[in-house]
Amino acid sequence: MAETLKQCATCFGEGTIGSEHGPVSCMDCCGLGRLPPSFHLRERRLRELEQAYTAQPELARDLRFLVHEVRTAQHALMQVMAAAMDAPAHDALAARIRFVSNQALGLYPVTEEESQSS
Repeated sequence: MAETLKQCATCFGEGTIGSEHGPVSCMDCCGLGRLPPSFHLRERRLRELEQAYTAQPELARDLRFLVHEVRTAQHALMQVMAAAMDAPAHDALAARIRFVSNQALGLYPVTEEESQSS
């Protein structure tokens, strides 16, 4: 599944949306007109969830645990990807590890030929 920077569907790539007070920066793309990589979108959503459930102590405790687990897994995968980047460029296994790690983390855009070769 190739991921590229997609045009924002909220502002239609303009970076601004209309409001009662005139044009304002789009909240989804932060005024860029295209969505940030999924890594950033995932972190933004985790923060939104943390803020939304702070008033409910029972849910907040469970949610903090799950958010911590997601962030821990992301960090571990980032370490695996970094270790694979230290391998020689011709190492096929390291290239596959980098590709799969990036696919899960969403750090870099993936071109069509990269997704077909892996």
